[in-house]
Amino acid sequence: MKSDRTSRQSGALAAAVRARLGMAAGTLGERMLFLNTVIGKMSGVVTEPDVMRSAGLAPMVPRGERAVLVEEFNRILISKIRWRDFRRGLTVLEERDDLRPFAEAKLYGHNAVHALLGFLGHRRWYHWMAQVAADADLMALGRSAFLEESGTALCRRHGGRDPLFTAEGFRDYADDLLRRMTNPYLGDTVARVIRDPRRKLGWNDRLIGAMRLAMEYGVRPTRLALGAAAAVRTLAETEGSTVPALLTTLWREDAPDAAERNLVLALLREADEQLGSGG
Repeated sequence: MKSDRTSRQSGALAAAVRARLGMAAGTLGERMLFLNTVIGKMSGVVTEPDVMRSAGLAPMVPRGERAVLVEEFNRILISKIRWRDFRRGLTVLEERDDLRPFAEAKLYGHNAVHALLGFLGHRRWYHWMAQVAADADLMALGRSAFLEESGTALCRRHGGRDPLFTAEGFRDYADDLLRRMTNPYLGDTVARVIRDPRRKLGWNDRLIGAMRLAMEYGVRPTRLALGAAAAVRTLAETEGSTVPALLTTLWREDAPDAAERNLVLALLREADEQLGSGG
């Protein structure tokens, strides 16, 4: 299983620019270089007028009703620049020969656990992500999913490539992100975190993709499955559909291997039963 989302995005951007300018691929490559990025920043969309006023936030558009609050963050990873004698002006950017390990850490670690906390927080009627931070049981579950499921699999896959993919490195990464995900000063809402559950339940996306990665490396992702099951419930309730029909539709284009699909579904059924019993 591979994560190549960033490569597809930079390739699509290059193709769009080439078509717009009417340039041959070789000519465009001599003048422009399209880089992949991994940016792990946290943000929140603020819609409450009193919060916008007290925080001094400007709306996204004049007389608009939404503002965006973004944490101070400047660690941006980019793919290696291959041009000779090129010197970057933005020295804060960090080049990596291979961004895939970091993109997978973002998607199957950071994004997966963020979604898990959001969907399980939604089941507990939380409005703010800061309320999730006050739920010791939920935070402990999220941390265990981060370290023992996503983290174990990612370190087994990418160990030796970067200090991030060590027990200590990934623990620091997880603890930092768990604090930032639930930062009360961002005013982030559970509703924003769980939006677009169809995409987040994709076969290769954060929840199911993280479960599959864990299983690939010998880890049984029971905690990630709880987050995924909560997401499935949320989507099924919204669309008025049965779970089997819903997941069949969601994963049809990916044509998953039947044996792997059945393993994922079995874990989701077990997790759903646990949610039903108050787990």
